Amino acid sequence: MITETSELAAIDSTGMETRHVSAYYTRRCGRHEGHYKHRYPKLSAVCDTRTHLILSTFVNRGPKPDHIEFADTLIAATKRQKIKTILGDAGYESEGAHHFCRDVLGIVSVFPTTRRGRRRLDGKPNKVTGRYRREMLNNFPKKTYGQRWQIETTFSMLKRLLGSALRSRKRYAIDREILLRALTINLMIILHLL
Repeated sequence: MITETSELAAIDSTGMETRHVSAYYTRRCGRHEGHYKHRYPKLSAVCDTRTHLILSTFVNRGPKPDHIEFADTLIAATKRQKIKTILGDAGYESEGAHHFCRDVLGIVSVFPTTRRGRRRLDGKPNKVTGRYRREMLNNFPKKTYGQRWQIETTFSMLKRLLGSALRSRKRYAIDREILLRALTINLMIILHLL
């Protein structure tokens, strides 16, 4: 059932193929030398963890850090649906991201805290700074965070049902094709829910 508020939503990104033979397949077979591309279409999305509906998308080129598309993707999602809690992997974890979610948008953010930087000379772990990062380190909600994998399911459905290889060749057409696939998977989910 589709509701007006998403209790839990998840954010993540995935790469898309620009050839019909996947890079994984060619790597395993040892064929098609030079198949690996240094740039690939990258889809960032926010999805509702209960229904798998994609609430917003942002198409870019990878490889790029996930946090670059974070604010735009999340703002677009909140314009369509009220979100109570957002789940993301360590690629989104920063004090700035927590502040943006909690203090600006009023959304509870759950990102695992990582200890960054070079290890200290005395062998002790690096100090975690920031109010929200310390909160996540000391009181991390593991059960809630376990639902983050629902966005991986959404990406899996998108690629299994509609394919991971894109037919378009020009950037504008590639972006439109990715968005059309996201819209199509949403229609398929809505039909299934009805």
